[in-house]
Amino acid sequence: MPANLTPEYKAAEVEYRQAKDPQAKIACLEKMLSAIPKHKGTEKLQADIKTRLKRLRDNLLRKTSKKGFSIKVEKEGTAQVALVGAPNAGKSALVEVTTNARTETADHPFATRSPIPGMLQFENLQFQLVDLPPISEEYLEPWVTDIIRNADTSLWVVDASDPDIASKVQEVSHILEQKKIKLIGAKTPLSKAYDPVRRIRTLVIAAKMDDPQAKHGLAWLRNFFEPEKSVLPLSAFGDTDFSILGRTIFDLNHIIRVFSKTPGKQPDFSRPFVLQRGECLIDFARQVHKDFVAQFRYARIWGVSKFDGQRIQRDQELNDGDIIELHK
Repeated sequence: MPANLTPEYKAAEVEYRQAKDPQAKIACLEKMLSAIPKHKGTEKLQADIKTRLKRLRDNLLRKTSKKGFSIKVEKEGTAQVALVGAPNAGKSALVEVTTNARTETADHPFATRSPIPGMLQFENLQFQLVDLPPISEEYLEPWVTDIIRNADTSLWVVDASDPDIASKVQEVSHILEQKKIKLIGAKTPLSKAYDPVRRIRTLVIAAKMDDPQAKHGLAWLRNFFEPEKSVLPLSAFGDTDFSILGRTIFDLNHIIRVFSKTPGKQPDFSRPFVLQRGECLIDFARQVHKDFVAQFRYARIWGVSKFDGQRIQRDQELNDGDIIELHK
């Protein structure tokens, strides 16, 4: 059976032969694999490309391992959110349209080679979204799971239009669990005891909802994940309002905003103090200034569930939007 190779494949093959750097060769092979017609006549050629890709990646991994190679992303904003998913799931496009980041988007897999952080604005907060290389049996950058493990929460981006959606979801879950990472729902409690498995609260994003086939994938995702994990349908190219993503990330991180008020003055709503749900007045005082913990005599609170200006105790649990006035 003739291979009938496309012009895109032939152009990528020419680039591959001219490439000198291993990373450039890998990029060309990935383009070739993406562009090659998928039929019986190209099976041997596909297998050869995959073998060459594996050899190059393994050699690169050995070199970087010997040098102690690692990549870290310094946390910025209110919370760091790692984007995980299979190749071509739509992670990069989502980060690009929701933040100020310029990502490495392409129509072939493994286009993203390094972490790309961007800041998502939600009301008076910013969340750091980190675009990462894909999770795949074919290849996994060794430092990717370290960044996921260190993040506060994650977005599991799934291509809802993919006809092979079930196996992609299972593959990502299996690889992460092998690395002792378990993606859990927003309401799943986190144990305070030592646990060798990193459990990270996760929102599932049903991506590429502008594709007509995505409605079937969305139904499958909701049936598979809910109610344990929430599924949020989004389209990087069809949607324009991503405030629901910011609100969901806010809830996912179990945080509240509390505002400080100086006696006789108005509170500054542009600079909230961020606490975890369940934290109390003493935790807020510690954030304002460590000296307040021992020095303040009492506090007054303004909030939707309180009488305006009422005195509260040190162990008073706080809610999102509360205004606190500390008195020495």
